Amino acid sequence: MANSISTSDITFCIKTIHRPWSCHRLVQSLREHIGDPKINVVDDGKPELRFSLKYPESAAACQVIHPADFDVGVSIGRNIAVDAVETPFVFMLDDDHVVTSNLNLDRVCKRFAANPIDILGVRQGSGGRPTMLSKLMNGKRIWVHRGETRRNGYVAWCDMSSNAFLARTETIRELRWEGELKTLEHWEFFYRAKLAELNVAVAGDCFIRHEHVESKDYRVLRHRSKFRAIGLRKHGFHSMRMPGGGVVNV
Repeated sequence: MANSISTSDITFCIKTIHRPWSCHRLVQSLREHIGDPKINVVDDGKPELRFSLKYPESAAACQVIHPADFDVGVSIGRNIAVDAVETPFVFMLDDDHVVTSNLNLDRVCKRFAANPIDILGVRQGSGGRPTMLSKLMNGKRIWVHRGETRRNGYVAWCDMSSNAFLARTETIRELRWEGELKTLEHWEFFYRAKLAELNVAVAGDCFIRHEHVESKDYRVLRHRSKFRAIGLRKHGFHSMRMPGGGVVNV
């Protein structure tokens, strides 16, 4: 457990592609509510659709990294962002998140420091509740469902949080995202965290706003179901049961 965590100890990491306005909105919300935040942005989009081209003033407040290749994927992009961090802690964000006063970052930091936690997620409005990853059908199906293993006030320990979370930089550098998965990487990242016996929790009274921004260029890249199949096969699963009860097969 950390003694204390301040804003200067944290770098906010954002992976973005083909949603420059969304990334700009997030960066501006960070600067409004955090003060002078350290921000790493990895943009692997086409040059004409880059965040730094569309919003140079916002980009100037960040360390913006453009991978040599187009569409390296969210996993590699996040790994690049974390590898460039120079602070002991990292706060991961999606580019369609928006920071408000309801994030309560000071509270997040205090909760992290006071408890045995490796990854502390925050809520996304009505989403981002504590989630479990359980095996079904003799270990051949992974079940994504709400649940928690224990609780201390508003902090609930579980297997998976939202994509908005605080963690030690060295923890995430060691865990990393699976580079083969350009999208649909979320459950696989947290499943490996479970296998590594990391302590994952959710702060139920701390919130990020999730405001999806539609983009044709982004949608084509995001909706590639083959990456879910790759992730499932990697861990020996033939299907996934979703929180609503639906089943996705390899």
